[in-house]
Amino acid sequence: MHTRANTLVDGLVDGPTGWRLAPEGAAIFEADRIAIVADVHLGYEWARASGGDVVPSHSLGETIGKFDRLLARLPISRVIVAGDLTESAAPCPRTARSLTRLRLWFAERQVEFIRIAGNHDPRRRPPLPESISVGGWTIAHGHRAIPGDRIVFGHHHPTLKAAGRSAPCFLFDERTIALPAFSANAAGLDVGTAPLPKALRGDTLRCVAGTGSELLDFGSLAELRARLSARRA
Repeated sequence: MHTRANTLVDGLVDGPTGWRLAPEGAAIFEADRIAIVADVHLGYEWARASGGDVVPSHSLGETIGKFDRLLARLPISRVIVAGDLTESAAPCPRTARSLTRLRLWFAERQVEFIRIAGNHDPRRRPPLPESISVGGWTIAHGHRAIPGDRIVFGHHHPTLKAAGRSAPCFLFDERTIALPAFSANAAGLDVGTAPLPKALRGDTLRCVAGTGSELLDFGSLAELRARLSARRA
Protein backbone atom coordinates (compact mmCIF):
# COMPACT_ATOMS: atom_id res chain seq x y z
CA MET A 1 0.00 0.00 0.00
CA HIS A 2 1.05 3.56 -0.60
CA THR A 3 -0.31 7.01 0.06
CA ARG A 4 0.15 10.21 -1.83
CA ALA A 5 2.91 12.07 -0.09
CA ASN A 6 2.10 15.30 1.70
CA THR A 7 2.13 17.31 -1.53
CA LEU A 8 1.55 21.04 -1.33
CA VAL A 9 0.41 23.33 -4.14
CA ASP A 10 3.97 23.69 -5.46
CA GLY A 11 4.19 19.92 -6.05
CA LEU A 12 6.94 19.44 -3.47
CA VAL A 13 6.81 17.16 -0.42
CA ASP A 14 8.56 17.30 2.92
CA GLY A 15 11.81 15.37 3.25
CA PRO A 16 14.22 15.54 6.18
CA THR A 17 14.08 18.76 8.19
CA GLY A 18 14.88 21.69 5.91
CA TRP A 19 14.49 19.71 2.68
CA ARG A 20 11.71 19.41 0.10
CA LEU A 21 11.54 16.68 -2.53
CA ALA A 22 10.37 17.22 -6.11
CA PRO A 23 8.84 14.72 -8.57
CA GLU A 24 11.60 15.57 -11.06
CA GLY A 25 14.11 13.88 -8.74
CA ALA A 26 15.58 16.89 -6.91
CA ALA A 27 16.12 17.46 -3.21
CA ILE A 28 15.73 21.17 -2.43
CA PHE A 29 17.31 22.91 0.55
CA GLU A 30 14.70 25.60 0.71
CA ALA A 31 16.45 28.06 3.06
CA ASP A 32 19.28 28.58 0.53
CA ARG A 33 17.19 27.97 -2.63
CA ILE A 34 19.49 25.10 -3.67
CA ALA A 35 18.36 22.09 -5.70
CA ILE A 36 20.42 18.88 -5.69
CA VAL A 37 20.14 16.30 -8.47
CA ALA A 38 22.37 13.40 -9.51
CA ASP A 39 23.00 11.12 -12.46
CA VAL A 40 21.89 13.33 -15.35
CA HIS A 41 23.94 11.20 -17.79
CA LEU A 42 23.89 13.81 -20.53
CA GLY A 43 25.07 12.40 -23.86
CA TYR A 44 23.62 8.94 -23.24
CA GLU A 45 22.71 8.56 -26.91
CA TRP A 46 26.21 9.48 -28.10
CA ALA A 47 27.82 7.01 -25.72
CA ARG A 48 25.50 4.29 -26.98
CA ALA A 49 26.24 5.26 -30.59
CA SER A 50 29.95 4.73 -29.98
CA GLY A 51 29.11 1.09 -29.25
CA GLY A 52 27.14 0.68 -32.48
CA ASP A 53 23.60 1.39 -31.22
CA VAL A 54 21.29 3.81 -33.01
CA VAL A 55 19.58 6.01 -30.41
CA PRO A 56 17.66 9.21 -31.24
CA SER A 57 19.07 12.44 -29.87
CA HIS A 58 17.03 13.14 -26.75
CA SER A 59 19.00 13.55 -23.52
CA LEU A 60 19.51 17.33 -23.73
CA GLY A 61 15.85 18.05 -24.50
CA GLU A 62 14.65 15.74 -21.72
CA THR A 63 17.14 17.22 -19.25
CA ILE A 64 16.17 20.83 -19.96
CA GLY A 65 12.49 19.91 -19.85
CA LYS A 66 12.84 18.44 -16.35
CA PHE A 67 14.89 21.38 -15.10
CA ASP A 68 12.31 23.77 -16.56
CA ARG A 69 9.51 22.05 -14.63
CA LEU A 70 11.66 22.03 -11.48
CA LEU A 71 12.43 25.76 -11.64
CA ALA A 72 8.74 26.50 -12.14
CA ARG A 73 7.90 24.97 -8.74
CA LEU A 74 9.66 27.56 -6.58
CA PRO A 75 12.60 30.00 -6.73
CA ILE A 76 15.95 28.22 -7.19
CA SER A 77 19.22 30.15 -7.26
CA ARG A 78 21.67 27.24 -7.44
CA VAL A 79 21.59 23.75 -8.94
CA ILE A 80 24.19 21.20 -7.82
CA VAL A 81 24.68 18.02 -9.83
CA ALA A 82 25.98 15.41 -7.40
CA GLY A 83 28.00 13.49 -9.96
CA ASP A 84 27.57 11.85 -13.35
CA LEU A 85 26.40 14.89 -15.26
CA THR A 86 27.59 13.07 -18.38
CA GLU A 87 27.20 9.45 -19.46
CA SER A 88 30.74 8.84 -20.64
CA ALA A 89 34.15 9.99 -19.45
CA ALA A 90 35.48 9.69 -23.01
CA PRO A 91 35.83 12.92 -25.01
CA CYS A 92 32.72 13.57 -27.14
CA PRO A 93 32.20 16.82 -29.09
CA ARG A 94 28.41 16.35 -29.22
CA THR A 95 28.17 15.86 -25.46
CA ALA A 96 30.41 18.91 -24.98
CA ARG A 97 28.04 20.98 -27.13
CA SER A 98 25.05 19.73 -25.14
CA LEU A 99 26.80 20.67 -21.91
CA THR A 100 27.54 24.16 -23.24
CA ARG A 101 23.89 24.63 -24.17
CA LEU A 102 22.79 23.45 -20.73
CA ARG A 103 25.15 25.91 -19.02
CA LEU A 104 23.83 28.75 -21.18
CA TRP A 105 20.27 27.75 -20.35
CA PHE A 106 20.99 28.11 -16.63
CA ALA A 107 22.94 31.35 -17.14
CA GLU A 108 19.98 32.89 -18.99
CA ARG A 109 17.86 32.15 -15.90
CA GLN A 110 20.54 33.46 -13.51
CA VAL A 111 20.85 30.07 -11.82
CA GLU A 112 24.30 29.02 -10.65
CA PHE A 113 25.25 25.59 -12.00
CA ILE A 114 27.72 23.50 -9.98
CA ARG A 115 29.16 20.04 -10.60
CA ILE A 116 30.51 17.40 -8.22
CA ALA A 117 32.72 14.57 -9.49
CA GLY A 118 31.08 11.24 -10.27
CA ASN A 119 32.45 7.97 -11.58
CA HIS A 120 31.22 8.65 -15.14
CA ASP A 121 32.47 12.22 -15.37
CA PRO A 122 35.69 12.95 -17.31
CA ARG A 123 38.74 13.92 -15.29
CA ARG A 124 39.44 17.64 -15.34
CA ARG A 125 42.17 20.06 -14.36
CA PRO A 126 41.49 21.52 -11.91
CA PRO A 127 39.47 18.50 -10.76
CA LEU A 128 35.79 18.72 -9.90
CA PRO A 129 35.12 18.81 -6.14
CA GLU A 130 34.38 15.45 -4.52
CA SER A 131 31.83 16.98 -2.16
CA ILE A 132 30.08 20.22 -1.20
CA SER A 133 28.53 21.21 2.12
CA VAL A 134 24.96 22.56 2.18
CA GLY A 135 23.33 23.49 5.48
CA GLY A 136 25.47 21.05 7.44
CA TRP A 137 24.86 18.21 4.96
CA THR A 138 27.61 16.69 2.80
CA ILE A 139 26.68 16.38 -0.88
CA ALA A 140 28.67 13.81 -2.89
CA HIS A 141 28.15 11.31 -5.66
CA GLY A 142 28.15 8.14 -3.57
CA HIS A 143 30.51 5.86 -5.48
CA ARG A 144 32.89 6.22 -2.54
CA ALA A 145 32.24 6.35 1.20
CA ILE A 146 31.07 9.83 2.22
CA PRO A 147 32.40 11.35 5.45
CA GLY A 148 29.82 13.20 7.50
CA ASP A 149 26.83 12.62 9.75
CA ARG A 150 24.26 13.89 7.24
CA ILE A 151 24.68 13.05 3.57
CA VAL A 152 22.99 13.47 0.19
CA PHE A 153 24.10 11.27 -2.70
CA GLY A 154 23.17 9.59 -5.97
CA HIS A 155 25.02 6.85 -7.87
CA HIS A 156 22.74 3.91 -6.97
CA HIS A 157 19.72 5.02 -9.06
CA PRO A 158 17.13 3.75 -6.54
CA THR A 159 13.97 2.51 -8.24
CA LEU A 160 10.85 0.79 -6.94
CA LYS A 161 9.58 -2.00 -9.18
CA ALA A 162 6.22 -3.56 -8.42
CA ALA A 163 3.09 -4.76 -10.24
CA GLY A 164 4.87 -4.52 -13.58
CA ARG A 165 5.75 -0.87 -13.08
CA SER A 166 8.99 0.94 -12.30
CA ALA A 167 9.39 4.33 -10.62
CA PRO A 168 12.51 6.22 -9.52
CA CYS A 169 12.47 6.88 -5.80
CA PHE A 170 14.01 8.81 -2.94
CA LEU A 171 15.21 6.94 0.15
CA PHE A 172 15.62 9.18 3.18
CA ASP A 173 15.60 9.72 6.89
CA GLU A 174 16.85 12.58 9.06
CA ARG A 175 20.50 11.89 8.18
CA THR A 176 20.36 10.47 4.66
CA ILE A 177 18.92 11.41 1.27
CA ALA A 178 19.54 8.95 -1.57
CA LEU A 179 18.56 10.64 -4.83
CA PRO A 180 16.92 8.94 -7.81
CA ALA A 181 18.64 9.26 -11.16
CA PHE A 182 17.66 12.48 -12.93
CA SER A 183 18.04 10.68 -16.27
CA ALA A 184 15.23 8.45 -17.48
CA ASN A 185 17.88 6.34 -19.22
CA ALA A 186 19.62 5.23 -16.02
CA ALA A 187 18.81 1.64 -15.14
CA GLY A 188 17.65 1.46 -11.55
CA LEU A 189 18.50 -0.56 -8.48
CA ASP A 190 15.27 -2.26 -7.39
CA VAL A 191 15.05 -1.20 -3.76
CA GLY A 192 12.18 -3.58 -3.10
CA THR A 193 13.95 -6.82 -3.90
CA ALA A 194 17.64 -6.38 -4.81
CA PRO A 195 20.52 -6.71 -2.34
CA LEU A 196 21.13 -3.20 -1.04
CA PRO A 197 24.52 -1.46 -0.82
CA LYS A 198 25.62 -0.44 2.65
CA ALA A 199 24.56 3.17 2.15
CA LEU A 200 20.93 2.08 1.65
CA ARG A 201 20.54 -0.34 4.55
CA GLY A 202 19.38 2.08 7.22
CA ASP A 203 16.47 0.80 9.30
CA THR A 204 14.80 4.22 9.32
CA LEU A 205 14.83 4.92 5.58
CA ARG A 206 11.55 5.80 3.90
CA CYS A 207 10.71 5.23 0.25
CA VAL A 208 8.98 7.95 -1.77
CA ALA A 209 8.57 7.15 -5.46
CA GLY A 210 7.93 9.53 -8.33
CA THR A 211 5.40 9.09 -11.11
CA GLY A 212 6.73 12.04 -13.09
CA SER A 213 4.09 14.47 -11.85
CA GLU A 214 3.66 13.46 -8.19
CA LEU A 215 5.29 11.54 -5.36
CA LEU A 216 3.88 8.45 -3.64
CA ASP A 217 4.86 7.60 -0.08
CA PHE A 218 5.47 3.89 0.52
CA GLY A 219 6.61 4.40 4.10
CA SER A 220 9.35 2.36 5.73
CA LEU A 221 11.70 0.73 3.23
CA ALA A 222 12.28 -2.23 5.56
CA GLU A 223 8.56 -2.88 5.88
CA LEU A 224 8.05 -2.43 2.14
CA ARG A 225 10.74 -5.00 1.38
CA ALA A 226 9.15 -7.42 3.86
CA ARG A 227 5.74 -7.06 2.20
CA LEU A 228 7.18 -7.61 -1.25
CA SER A 229 9.14 -10.63 -0.02
CA ALA A 230 5.96 -12.13 1.51
CA ARG A 231 4.16 -11.75 -1.82
CA ARG A 232 6.90 -13.68 -3.60
CA ALA A 233 6.88 -16.50 -1.03
